[in-house]
Amino acid sequence: MRTLLLLSFSVLGLAAHAQEAAPSWLEATLYGNGKINVVLIVVGVIIAGIGIWMFRMDRKITRMEQRMKK
Repeated sequence: MRTLLLLSFSVLGLAAHAQEAAPSWLEATLYGNGKINVVLIVVGVIIAGIGIWMFRMDRKITRMEQRMKK
């Protein structure tokens, strides 16, 4: 099992080096115009919103389960 894990991580490292190709036109455009920061902020806000929503739903469901047990 340990050998398989070590082998898989070493292959992942090789795959990461193989992805160093020329940047795509979209990436070059976003970096060139400075809009990559806006994209990262929007994605971060969306992920944070989903995380907060999931936390609140978990609390509500936990409360409902406790009420059902009583």
